[in-house]
Amino acid sequence: MTETEAPERRYPGVGVVLLFLLVVASIAGVTWWQNQRKADHPPGGATALADLDVVCLGRVDGLDRTTDLDARIPGRVVAVLAAEGQHVGANEPLLRLDDAQLKLKEEEALSAVKAADIEVDAATLEQKQLPIRRAAQEAAVAAAADRVAVARRVYDEKKMAKTFGTVTAVELIVAESEVKQLEQLEGVEKSRLEELKLADPSLKVRGAAVKRAAADIALRQARKALEDCVLLAPTAGTVLRVQTSVGRAVAPGTPLPAIVFRPDAPLVVWAELEQEFLGRVKVGMRATIRDDARSDSPTWTGKVLRVGHVIARKRSLLLEPGEVNDVRTVECVVGIDGDTTSLLVGQRMRVRLGRGE
Repeated sequence: MTETEAPERRYPGVGVVLLFLLVVASIAGVTWWQNQRKADHPPGGATALADLDVVCLGRVDGLDRTTDLDARIPGRVVAVLAAEGQHVGANEPLLRLDDAQLKLKEEEALSAVKAADIEVDAATLEQKQLPIRRAAQEAAVAAAADRVAVARRVYDEKKMAKTFGTVTAVELIVAESEVKQLEQLEGVEKSRLEELKLADPSLKVRGAAVKRAAADIALRQARKALEDCVLLAPTAGTVLRVQTSVGRAVAPGTPLPAIVFRPDAPLVVWAELEQEFLGRVKVGMRATIRDDARSDSPTWTGKVLRVGHVIARKRSLLLEPGEVNDVRTVECVVGIDGDTTSLLVGQRMRVRLGRGE
């Protein structure tokens, strides 16, 4: 054996130890790197999703939404009192219907009220007269009783005189018949007195009062119908559309309302959030708003004012190209900062919620 071969036999495991240390270091490095990724990206990607913006579509409208105004009763338009784009005050007339027939109904109802008043007065007067009629009938019963008593005395006298031959049989029969007739008349007078005692004139007074109330209700209904011939603005606001004209017939509940009206309120975007974005949109979140149909659209900023509490169908059921209407969404109201005069009600906007563009 040479001198150079002796160290190799003395330290045979140095390479193995170095290789083992290298493997351990590699495993430790990989483990550290994986743990670091898990710390930066928690399970489910919650932090990553929270950092992403939410993009949704919506339409411009007032904070108090645009409403359709219909006539409350069917009729023919005789006057349109407001123009498109006109600002009107609360309770200001917008259109008027033909009311000639309703005015006749009002007169008819007014006549019925007067007739009911007469019935009430007559029933009240009869109630006051009843004690007088009872007293008169009681006197008539007493007089009939006196006549019967006199007729019986006369009959008894004639019956006694017949024994002396001074009264004929015919005269006696006539006197007896007169007693019976007077007794029947006395019974009739007593029946009339009983009838008056049972009579309750207050029933007629109450009945007449009920008729008077019914007539008054009919009169109020006629006057209400006359009032409904004029369509009034519910609040101060702007007439967006007039969809009728003089001579046309209108009715409540028709697909095409007579007036489209926007109450005075700030313009906002009523955005529609899909269910997958729930929990990522909060009140106060900043928003960037652009016209969805224009490539040269200006940009508005704003913030989330309100997030809905229900997942429901879209308010508008109109089938429009490029929009899906059969998806349930959550309404999100986005306020708009700055000047909104260039925006139109119904304008479709794309809203980015989060860090913005």
